[in-house]
Amino acid sequence: MEQLSEKSGINLSTLKKYETDNRNPKLEQLSKIAEALEVSVFEFLDIEVKSVNDIISLVNKMNIATDIDWDIDNDKVCISFKNKEINNCLKEYAVDYKKDNILIEKTETNNESTFTRLMLINDKLR
Repeated sequence: MEQLSEKSGINLSTLKKYETDNRNPKLEQLSKIAEALEVSVFEFLDIEVKSVNDIISLVNKMNIATDIDWDIDNDKVCISFKNKEINNCLKEYAVDYKKDNILIEKTETNNESTFTRLMLINDKLR
């Protein structure tokens, strides 16, 4: 905790309050902690994807940040990234994902399948 306090510039007593849920950090504080720990701030956020609009918003943010390549077919849309490092990390994640036999949970809404959760937790993506 002392090292995190030094690296993040956040008072040790404040960090202890965050850890014990006596206080919630603002986004600026989370950003400092994430930077000190060398992880994405998204590691601290529990983002639930409940609708197609949620997915579109996430894809839009990724497109703005990374410049997505689109491959559009009649039945599906495939995305890849112009950044080869991102593609390589995603490829490794997909191999591990399939190997562990994990499925993305689906739910039926108005006779259309929508993804309800999509969380990438691979260390290489951070």
